[in-house]
Amino acid sequence: IIARNRNGELNAMINACSHRGAQLCRNKRGNRATYTCPFHGWTFNNSGKLLKVKDPVDAGYPDCFNKEGSHDLKKVARFESYKGFLFGSLNPDVQPLEEFLGETTKIIDMIVGQSEQGLEVLRGSSTYVYEGNWKLTAENGADGYHVSAVHWNYAATTQQRKEKHAEDNVRAMSAGSWGKQGGGSYGFDNGHMLLWTEWANPEDRPNYARFDEYVEKFGEPMAKWMVERSRNLCLYPNVYLMDQFGSQIRVLRPLSVDRTEVTIYCIGPVGEAPEARARRIRQYEDFFNASGMATPDDLEEFRSCQVGYNGIASEWNDMSRGAQHWVQGPDAAADEIGLKPKLSGIKTEDEGLYLAQHEHWLHEMKRGIAAEQGE
Repeated sequence: IIARNRNGELNAMINACSHRGAQLCRNKRGNRATYTCPFHGWTFNNSGKLLKVKDPVDAGYPDCFNKEGSHDLKKVARFESYKGFLFGSLNPDVQPLEEFLGETTKIIDMIVGQSEQGLEVLRGSSTYVYEGNWKLTAENGADGYHVSAVHWNYAATTQQRKEKHAEDNVRAMSAGSWGKQGGGSYGFDNGHMLLWTEWANPEDRPNYARFDEYVEKFGEPMAKWMVERSRNLCLYPNVYLMDQFGSQIRVLRPLSVDRTEVTIYCIGPVGEAPEARARRIRQYEDFFNASGMATPDDLEEFRSCQVGYNGIASEWNDMSRGAQHWVQGPDAAADEIGLKPKLSGIKTEDEGLYLAQHEHWLHEMKRGIAAEQGE
């Protein structure tokens, strides 16, 4: 539960009553000063403090009951915000948020900086489940190699609209030439990674009309990154911030080793012109959602990969594409904005960024095993 108390402070609490564990909040959003458990009527304030129990008279509780916050709601161990994005960790032994995000804050700043008022999440969301491991989404969101193979139908359909000269209210970003104009990828500390491309048709971006404004405010190199380049940013392990065929927050949640839940939200700059906002929404609907022209294709490939992973004759993936031209540290495009990745792929199809991701995963698994064994 994330709620503001009467002082305006944000609190993040586990959505489980401290009595018998029933969920307190059963709606996605609301406005409540207190929370009463539907099971036995215990009531908490929006800072998580237990205010009262039902029928307290002669209840027979021991003297130690509800002392020093013992029966308040359990707080999320670490809870911090960066530019309005809220992050929580159940593990208290983690880095401070900005240290964890590292160089990726420069990419987040590009997204938030599109409006002086910041970003807003548009109404609605989409949640779907696919039959595959969570790491398939973590990889695929920054996979430039699959686009022309998996999303050919999207590319063909959007191109056909233009060729027929029909009224095109979507003005989709070009997928057929996606990546052919140039681009690359970056691997960062803590498993974060970024895929970027040069747009073939930046004039169809919702924020294209504000390019000169961004130049004046941030300088031309940053403005170019904000308008003329797509960006898929993975905040490892389970969040994507995407500014490409649409703008979205993507959050993944492992349900089991072979089932994953994904929730996506469309985002946009506050105060965006109505025409630009309409285009943003149409582009988003065109490509994303379980009903879009691209997401179902990805989910089918995830399912197919998981079937293959269940085999025992072939144990390994190959992720060596681009090894001959990976760059340790920043490349020229990163230098334009002072970005300092660990590894740079100079082509959109390069797979080197997965190495940083899986290297971090291996490190964390070893660290967890060592902690369990008391080492």
